[in-house]
Amino acid sequence: MHDFFQLQSFFIGLIGWAATVLMIEHAARLTLNDRRAMIVCSWMLWMIPAFGALVLRGLITTNIAALYVGLTTGVLGLIMLVGAIAPRTRP
Repeated sequence: MHDFFQLQSFFIGLIGWAATVLMIEHAARLTLNDRRAMIVCSWMLWMIPAFGALVLRGLITTNIAALYVGLTTGVLGLIMLVGAIAPRTRP
């Protein structure tokens, strides 16, 4: 249980990102590609402070935090890009 308290900044970042994604998905004025881009960018906006708090507590180093944020943002962006390029199939 003690480990969960140390990672609370990461969980708060994840919850905040999920709430932001829900708000973005219900934005009718945005195109689908704009929504996808905003989802990836909001991931960075939530995760940089979340991992920064872990660095501040001394749980991870700055290099590892930058690697995690960069790698997860790249993977999320790649998933969104594949979703944008993939052909749409209708049932």
